[in-house]
Amino acid sequence: MFKIQYADIKFNAQNTPVSNQFDDIYFSTQDGLKETEYVFLQGNQLWERWLNFNQPHFIIAETGFGTGLNFFATVLLFRKFRLENSHSPLKRLFFLSFEQFPIHPKQLKIAYQYYPQFTELVEQFCNNWIDPINGCYRFHFTECYLDLWLGDIEKNLPQLGDYMYNKIDAWFLDGFAPNKNPQMWNEKLYQAMYCYTKPQGSFATFTAASTVRKGLQDAGFDVQKRKGFGLKRECLYGLKHDKSTESFRPSPQFAWYLAQSAKLENNLENVDVALVGGGIASLFTALSLLERGAKVTLYCEDEEPALNASGNKQGAFYPQLSDDDNRNVRFYIHAFAYGLQRLRWAKSKFVFEHEFCGVALCGYNCRATSKLNKIAQLGLPDSLYHVLNQTELSEKVGLDLPCGGAFIEQGAWLAPREFVQTAFTFLQKYGLKIKILQKITGLEWQNNMWVLTNQHNTQIKHQIVVLANGYKITDFPQTKALPLYPVRGQVSQIATTRKLLNLKTVLCYDGYLTPVDLAKTSHCIGASHVRDNAERTFSLQEQLENQIKIQQNLSPASWINDVDTSKNQARVGVRCSVRDRIPIVGNVPNFSQQLVDYRNLFNLRRRKQAIADAAHFPNLYLVGALGSRGLTSAPLLGEYLASLIFGEPLPLSEDIIHALSPNRSWLRKLLKGTSVESI
Repeated sequence: MFKIQYADIKFNAQNTPVSNQFDDIYFSTQDGLKETEYVFLQGNQLWERWLNFNQPHFIIAETGFGTGLNFFATVLLFRKFRLENSHSPLKRLFFLSFEQFPIHPKQLKIAYQYYPQFTELVEQFCNNWIDPINGCYRFHFTECYLDLWLGDIEKNLPQLGDYMYNKIDAWFLDGFAPNKNPQMWNEKLYQAMYCYTKPQGSFATFTAASTVRKGLQDAGFDVQKRKGFGLKRECLYGLKHDKSTESFRPSPQFAWYLAQSAKLENNLENVDVALVGGGIASLFTALSLLERGAKVTLYCEDEEPALNASGNKQGAFYPQLSDDDNRNVRFYIHAFAYGLQRLRWAKSKFVFEHEFCGVALCGYNCRATSKLNKIAQLGLPDSLYHVLNQTELSEKVGLDLPCGGAFIEQGAWLAPREFVQTAFTFLQKYGLKIKILQKITGLEWQNNMWVLTNQHNTQIKHQIVVLANGYKITDFPQTKALPLYPVRGQVSQIATTRKLLNLKTVLCYDGYLTPVDLAKTSHCIGASHVRDNAERTFSLQEQLENQIKIQQNLSPASWINDVDTSKNQARVGVRCSVRDRIPIVGNVPNFSQQLVDYRNLFNLRRRKQAIADAAHFPNLYLVGALGSRGLTSAPLLGEYLASLIFGEPLPLSEDIIHALSPNRSWLRKLLKGTSVESI
């Protein structure tokens, strides 16, 4: 259901990759790089347009990633431009590419053996590759961002969604020849291209086929011919019609979920952001904002960051997989892939305790076994989720288990508190300001600025505010309607033993046990789950329950008797959760106004009448409800939020964005025609 099929390729006598699936070459046998430069880079007049560009980012979309040659060539050109034009307002390049059959990294490296100028970029791409599923994967190349959309373009292109209307600056209309790949070159593609293209945005393609020319013209593009590359007689290029204006926008299909970027009187230079909260969500949001040149101030109510839900000694890093919600599964897998990339980045910048040891999921009873077997039927890559029998799983774990289960090879554990605090210290070198013992008690929008009031009744002004303070997000009038609740969790710390030292992976069983820490002294076990409870005092009962849970679920294994919580070493944190088990992120919705605008939403949709865009509080954002998977989800959520604030492409499909939307709980009712009580 989710699995992506790799490209079936061979290399011809000229060492050019050839697709067996489409019986076509990936690029010209004469000179693939020169073809890219002529057809796409020059065809879209990139250099000339960049010289006169007055926005902070430029967006290119491509049909057919193939070997990635178009992308890598564009990156080198953009870096050359930035080097020669350091004062240009254009700082970042976004490249959105759609590919149904990606080339395996091993074959990709072969394809680039004659292009040494791309070696570093190709290595970086391959190092961050993970066996994929359908959907969007974001890769970082410093000032260049690649969003690689894997799967059928007919399904993926619409997932750019209402948000991306009129945002794309240029198209590389590539892919295999129209007569070889007619299912891609069609009216739906051309019409979608037109909707997503900026007024005066361009396209270029290697083909001059009459069906392509007519399709683009019918969609609204002004199409021109130019000399083709090499032996090709002609190729096409063009612009979105002059009659288009900045105000043109197709009617959004999902206006009630439409994400909205920050509204600033000046351009997106020196954007001033206040981050409320000192945990993992704030950390990765700060990182992504700082990468875009934002001025970020963090307000933490404790004496130092990571003292609540992000403060455990050891925590597991792996995707939350479900047998009853495919959209949630897709979100967590994409978050896991992006999180791996961020952790590799962190390893190169600072030291923190961690181990990429894998995560074992135990089928400790009939219900758990049934769930794991259903997940296996989703068709996930073996490198991501692999079912093992009792003997195989025991060998992976290093301890005898009474059951089989599944294994997540690239899972890990890390020290959350150490990681968050060390990362914040690192980010301070790049301009992050941290204000400790600053509890924000009030928010008020005045004169296009947010006025924050702290516990001392001091007021501070910022252009943009991001709330990332866990279950306390709902402490403000603007957020009190959100269906968030606190969940108390006590994690027990136990001393290691001769037997427990053999544990090689994170072990999950309706709880979790981590391998021994790097000091070889202790493990973490937990965690309790007490809903609607924000108490942070030690509980003897929960301490004992943590021990009983593992000993009951993994009995009769002998080593479980070494699990001893009687020393009463533990830590209590309060997580922020929501009923549907997926985070909330994005604009803070204006609940009262949305109830007015959408009180008759069911009938408005049925009658196909105009529907207002979602009412939000201006320049106010949130990220929360990370639950027990904050280590996994926070990196992608922070990147999504920074992209949204800056009006950039979003690294998630539209249907997942809707699932993450903060107003989803009452919109689900209104969409069904069910009334929602006001607050």
